[in-house]
Amino acid sequence: MKITLGSIKISDKLNDFSQYLETTDRIILSAKFGDGKTYLLNELRKDEAIQDKYEFFTIYPVNYSVAKNEDVFEYIKRDIIVQLHERKLLENIDLNALFGSVFTFDDLTSVVSFLLSFVPMGKFYDKVYNKFLEIKKKYDEKKHTADKYLSQFANTAGCIYEEDGYTKLIRMAIEWISQDHSLNGEERKAKKPVLIIEDLDRLDPKHLFRILNVVSAHIDDSNRPDIVGNKFGFNNIVLVMDYDVTKHIFHHFYGAQACYEGYMSKFLSREPFRYSIKSIMIRDFEAQLGKKLGIHELLPYLKHFREKLAGSSLRDLYKLTQIDTDDYFNGFEYSYFGGSMPTSLPLFHLIIYMMESGMPVEKIEEDFALLNKIILQYSNTYLNHYETIKLLYPMYITNSPDIEYIEAYNSVYNFRLERTENSCKVVVENVVGYNGDAILSIRQEDIEKIIKPFFKTLSISANLSALRLD
Repeated sequence: MKITLGSIKISDKLNDFSQYLETTDRIILSAKFGDGKTYLLNELRKDEAIQDKYEFFTIYPVNYSVAKNEDVFEYIKRDIIVQLHERKLLENIDLNALFGSVFTFDDLTSVVSFLLSFVPMGKFYDKVYNKFLEIKKKYDEKKHTADKYLSQFANTAGCIYEEDGYTKLIRMAIEWISQDHSLNGEERKAKKPVLIIEDLDRLDPKHLFRILNVVSAHIDDSNRPDIVGNKFGFNNIVLVMDYDVTKHIFHHFYGAQACYEGYMSKFLSREPFRYSIKSIMIRDFEAQLGKKLGIHELLPYLKHFREKLAGSSLRDLYKLTQIDTDDYFNGFEYSYFGGSMPTSLPLFHLIIYMMESGMPVEKIEEDFALLNKIILQYSNTYLNHYETIKLLYPMYITNSPDIEYIEAYNSVYNFRLERTENSCKVVVENVVGYNGDAILSIRQEDIEKIIKPFFKTLSISANLSALRLD
């Protein structure tokens, strides 16, 4: 058996986030680790209406976490340039204006060498190389003394005043994206460029604020320090992280009196965009599990299992959907002293999901003990009694292979395994006025005497070592 979840519909969340992009230049997309931030961003990039309005660029600071501060921003710039090239957004840059604005020949050589290192041979490659040869001659002329002094800062890696060729290349490309253009007779509508800084949750805490400080130092336009913006000209900058967890880390590093909100105000223009789709995925997973195993009415009573699902990340839940529980049994029957039965019965598959969710055997036992107590409670309906006995039949029959009747509260049920050529099911029937022998009384039975022998037998029969108790 396998749980297959369809695509999660988050159109309302996409609309909400799109409104944030419209009205907020600096956004923190906040969700717990594994709650679906990346899923939201992937859906955002695929949405046609949003694609028409925005051009997304994504960087991953976790790749720079071991780099020196002055190198971090250089890596960021080069990652952005690579993405610009992959989308053919560099080919329309005015190279005359770009090369003419670069302060030093060394800087020009560095930019051209970098471009030619990953640009394949072709028109753009030839254009860059020929333009470099053409402009090279002009760099023999000396710059004004003040220009040379400023160039020391403009070309110093990591300096907040840096305006090197890479920065100018990005700025010109971003400016080109932000304007309407006519290309080969086709109109290209302007888009709003958005920089997404992903996976900040993956950074070691000691590197997190160092990276944020580097980004903060460069996030403003050094030419206009009085205006909130960014030196590249992006319409929006989105930081992807857990805002609340980061707050705890911040106070651990800087003390309880340090102002976290003041520090983070550099990175956001309004309250963080809080997001999670985990509850939707859990709901869909439980719905399918309940339907396929016929235990929809009983799931609320599996307390520890549901707590484990609630504490799982989206990745953990996704792994559960990749499990084919039939693989654990390989067609073998469950053999116990006195007989055998097919492992296609719902209880066996439920146990696999509980086990693979990370539940220890003690918690699995507790859940079934609680479930077993349902039929001792007068307030429960006949349906709950019936469904519980039907699910737990393999447990009852393992310990009492000759029993065909079970007493639950003031009722007696006949239960048996009914096989056909293509199927096998547990049949439970209410018996009125039965006073015979061979009755298993749940009220009198010690639940441990039912569950423990069953798990021990199952762990050997199906080779499930995770269920074995010392």
